[in-house]
Amino acid sequence: MGERHAGWLELFYDLLFVALVAQLAHPLVEHPGWEAALRMLALFLPAWWVWVESTLYSNLTGEGGIERRITLLAQMAALLVMAAAATPAAHGDQAMYAGAYVATRIVLLTLRLVLRGKVPAGGSNWPLLISAALWAGSIMVQPPLTYLLWLAGLLIEITPWLGRSRGASQVQRWLTEGRIESSHLVERFGLFIIIVLGEGIALIIASIAQAEATPAAVITGLAAFLVLATLWWLYFDFGSAVAEKTMTSRPDEAFRLTRSIFVIGHFLPVAALTAFAAGLGGLVTAAAQGHHAGASLRLCTAALAIYLTNNAILGLTQIRYPLTQVFTWLLPNLTLLGALALLARHLLPAVALLLITAFLMLEIVLSAQRGRRQPSLRTTPASETDAAAPGRKQPNDPPASAH
Repeated sequence: MGERHAGWLELFYDLLFVALVAQLAHPLVEHPGWEAALRMLALFLPAWWVWVESTLYSNLTGEGGIERRITLLAQMAALLVMAAAATPAAHGDQAMYAGAYVATRIVLLTLRLVLRGKVPAGGSNWPLLISAALWAGSIMVQPPLTYLLWLAGLLIEITPWLGRSRGASQVQRWLTEGRIESSHLVERFGLFIIIVLGEGIALIIASIAQAEATPAAVITGLAAFLVLATLWWLYFDFGSAVAEKTMTSRPDEAFRLTRSIFVIGHFLPVAALTAFAAGLGGLVTAAAQGHHAGASLRLCTAALAIYLTNNAILGLTQIRYPLTQVFTWLLPNLTLLGALALLARHLLPAVALLLITAFLMLEIVLSAQRGRRQPSLRTTPASETDAAAPGRKQPNDPPASAH
């Protein structure tokens, strides 16, 4: 069949998440604190699951016909309201956001009933019903109970997709059997990373324009862009490429790798990059106004530390890198980020961003050198890879960074 790529409908669907990510990031620009960051994380999780659920379904069933178009377009209408309600929800008014999420569940249930037999079922209906009821109930209570009801509803929905339950739908059985289009999966999650990096660029441009392109704003904005560029380079050369090679070489583990690297493993990195993008906007604004950027810089360092640590864990547990290889790049970066957080009130934002860029660029150079010294990954039978010890570097393991 060859490689499969994202269709035009999927790209149109992603436009809603471009807007939603922007609405989630903007409140963090104004209030770059822990409380706002945790609230953003709580708001991002349901949006992430809606996108992941749709992506997995499309990956396993293909683009489909008119029925699939109707399903996605109807879901987009509800997501549009979620995007519009994201900023008020970040400021404490979660009712519309929760109601819009309930609408996405009702739309999905309704279309499953109407289109029964015409499209493969994406899962059982009872988890959606219970989740919708819990989310509807959350409208009538106050935080933190609101978020507890959200989490309970999401766990009820997500658990059947991540387990190997016997009563799973046809699509869920295909997933657990590993009938996954690796190229499509890697491309879709890569596109979400592009969405978040694009939001960082949009915030940098908006901050420079708001500051009327003062020299300080332009210099800081360019330094911020350099960090985003190095993160893009690391992810696509030494992250998604390695993930795809790993899945290709270990087909019997396709379900586990999909669950660990993408569904779960990409949640914190994407959320962290969203917070990082917001922090960059705050840094440019602070530089233009001549103020210290302590809160925004600490947000950037914390978000980047979470991003790198998550990727290191994936490198150790899923890609099977040696511990020394991962710690060689992780510890210096975490040390730098910790130092920048401590000195945040005394550093020029541009200087801090250039230091981060230098450390990340060093990892690009080292990863490229490791790749030239080691053989390319080849596809091997599952019996060979299964026999390998989980923590042992094998000759056919991906020769790159854990980014």
